[in-house]
Amino acid sequence: MKLLAVTGLLFNPFKIVFLIFWFYLCMFIVQRFEFSTLIGTRWKAWTNLLMLVAAPVVLFLAFAYTVFKKVEATGASIAEAAATTFGHAIKTIQRTAIGGARGSSSIILLDPSGKSINEIYGGQSKDSNAKKTIAVAERLIGDAVELLASDILINPTEDFQYDIRFRVDGILSPYKKIDSNICGALVNSIKAISGMDIAEKRRPQDGAFVAKVPDGTVSFRVASAGIMHGEKLSIRILNQKLAPQTLPEVGMDENTCKIVRNILNRESGMILICGPTGSGKSTTLYAMLREIDFYTKNVITIEDPVEYVLTGASQIEVNPKADITFAKSLRSILRQDPDVICVGEIRDEETAAISLKASQTGHMVIATLHSSSNSASLVRLLDLGISPLLMASGLNLVISQRLIRKLCNNCKTIARLSEAQINAFQQKNIDPSGIYAPLGCGKCSDTGYKGRIAVFDIMVIDNEVKNRISEGKITIAGSAKNDDQMKSNLQKQAMNLAFAGITSLDEVKKITSQG
Repeated sequence: MKLLAVTGLLFNPFKIVFLIFWFYLCMFIVQRFEFSTLIGTRWKAWTNLLMLVAAPVVLFLAFAYTVFKKVEATGASIAEAAATTFGHAIKTIQRTAIGGARGSSSIILLDPSGKSINEIYGGQSKDSNAKKTIAVAERLIGDAVELLASDILINPTEDFQYDIRFRVDGILSPYKKIDSNICGALVNSIKAISGMDIAEKRRPQDGAFVAKVPDGTVSFRVASAGIMHGEKLSIRILNQKLAPQTLPEVGMDENTCKIVRNILNRESGMILICGPTGSGKSTTLYAMLREIDFYTKNVITIEDPVEYVLTGASQIEVNPKADITFAKSLRSILRQDPDVICVGEIRDEETAAISLKASQTGHMVIATLHSSSNSASLVRLLDLGISPLLMASGLNLVISQRLIRKLCNNCKTIARLSEAQINAFQQKNIDPSGIYAPLGCGKCSDTGYKGRIAVFDIMVIDNEVKNRISEGKITIAGSAKNDDQMKSNLQKQAMNLAFAGITSLDEVKKITSQG
């Protein structure tokens, strides 16, 4: 009777706790919707009023809708979908809390000389909102690092806003939209910390800065371009701690690693890594360099730019403004008694010719080349004006590679295959039970994927291939046939990863669609 009397009161403890919870939940959701681009400015006031009154109800309906959509899309049970959706929501709230509290104690933006953004931008700007701009910049950079993004794109749009996107695992995804008056100051602050001219908004510029985060230092490369509606920024994130360190970590199997290591141990020759932009060539190049003993070998690299620091190697950064080019740097370092020369990218005939000649005179040369396949790389060198005899005598190994996304180990689920797919696998004596599909959770930002791995097609330049090259039998028609063979080799490796539960069948299909 006493308990009933207490619970019957208007202001009993249970009702007070419930009202406090309801109030704070409403306020939190109002803040989330206030800066959302899903709601137009015209409806902001009405949306805020609705959220203040019925936010938990709206939240529950949105949660239920997301769960049922995930069940329909992936075939997961309601319990699994609800658990992953709830985990993603908690992760988002935690990230928002961290981002809102992020400041100089958790991330510090510095220019290459070590000056902080507060000294450079906050000290120079007379705007009273400078501190707010710096906080926005720190939150943007901090969120990108936390989400393991490789690039940040800040792009002005025609509606007087800036569209900010992150590239995570090779996929561009929206981050948020910011009004031009706020993002204009944000762009200026990043340009200031990168050593770029704030007043110049039409001419392309390049710069760099670093960020101190709790677990180390992250480097950033910035490029600006004047486009319609404003100025665009592209920021490349170079987080050395996240980069694969060894050849197996990159994705090479035992047999490929053995071939690469045997050739790396030779006194001379050239290893050429090829692939389109964003295929992980530089990462593989660094993994190869880490196989070399820097204490017994004189290793010199020429890069544009230097992406990761290699302790014990001499790294030269190309700077056309200072007349430091790949070709001129190559000529100079040949007088530095190098054992191993790394060329970040072959772009012209002079660089290609000097590199191949160096590989014939007692130097091991590792270089990258933008091309679609191994055979296309040979055609590209011929197109640059390299003689077949020089190419045949200098090349030892050509590697073509592509990147595919890895499934998130926290949420991947058994794939639902069609009867036709199951029968096709069984006819080849393949057990399809190890094939998984993406689901999505808080740890992978609800994408179902986390991280990437490379698949390779290697061409050892043995005597038979050298003879074909020197006799001029490398043609465009032959290159097209070899491209089909390359795609077949890459697809086989990707399928092995799918059977091992590392990637999905959808990612395997992308291999055949890539040029």
